[in-house]
Amino acid sequence: MAGTASDGASENSGGRYLAPSPEPGSSVVTAWADGYIQFDNEPEWQKRLRKFITARCASLDPSPGEVVHATFFGDKPPRVDVENLVLYNMHYSFTLPGRNGIRFEHGLDTPAAPDGETYRVGYRYALAPRDGGFTDWEQGRTVASFDWIGLEKFRREKVQAQVWLALARRRSGQPEPRLRAGTPFAVNMKIRPPHANSPGPNTDLVKGLVDGVVSAHQAHTDRSTSGEAAARLAQFLPADPDEIETLLLDDRWAVLGAVPRLVYLRGAAVQWNPADDWCAAGELLTAAPEPTGTGWAISGQIVELSRRSTMNPEV
Repeated sequence: MAGTASDGASENSGGRYLAPSPEPGSSVVTAWADGYIQFDNEPEWQKRLRKFITARCASLDPSPGEVVHATFFGDKPPRVDVENLVLYNMHYSFTLPGRNGIRFEHGLDTPAAPDGETYRVGYRYALAPRDGGFTDWEQGRTVASFDWIGLEKFRREKVQAQVWLALARRRSGQPEPRLRAGTPFAVNMKIRPPHANSPGPNTDLVKGLVDGVVSAHQAHTDRSTSGEAAARLAQFLPADPDEIETLLLDDRWAVLGAVPRLVYLRGAAVQWNPADDWCAAGELLTAAPEPTGTGWAISGQIVELSRRSTMNPEV
């Protein structure tokens, strides 16, 4: 299997990878490599591997009860999000295979490759039951949860800021104890569109929603930049700068911890910088629109994770 062009095997151009052709009728896409696929400035071999993976994922056709389940295996580089490694860095929307939902996770140990060689990382994309859950993680304590929250005039751009504001405005009750630093967690979400024919989940939406939910459960502590950050956010969010700054600095709900600069000043704009290194898994599932619904809404929870004691399945 390894070493043939149709299998996408390569040992050239400074990178080694294996992308075996799926069996006919298979709903699983797999690949192995000596390094992860970067978002940009990537070498040619990574571009070729990306092309193999995304072309095969495009043929996955989920039934109404299935979602696409994406797994990255191997050591995760510091400050690199797992959803970026397995979804965003692919330059592919996953709109068709993920039309009912997209699930992702970090599988620590790279499974054995069919050519008998050892590779540093692995990729697996498969159709899985909607209620299937994660493969390599046990879900434990619910760290935070939110019932259906309307996103008002939701635009599928600047998603993180819109979701952060919607959740931050509706925090109430007694927050759970903070998650201990370095503890893996999952962000599980459902999204409800206004109409049955509304566009479904894609890579950008997953990334924006995960980042927005995580940001809403952290706090910004640098008061020297909070005012200017709030003023810039107010240019496109439906809130005044004072409200935005108050919400950014409020650490009562920071169950995922506080960071000096949750929002960075960058040029004339801002850049969000949530500390989400330990988000090891997550999912975005679709929900049916309400008969009288006129806008988008989300619900979800942040859940503490622990590793399953069983070995990873083969990719």
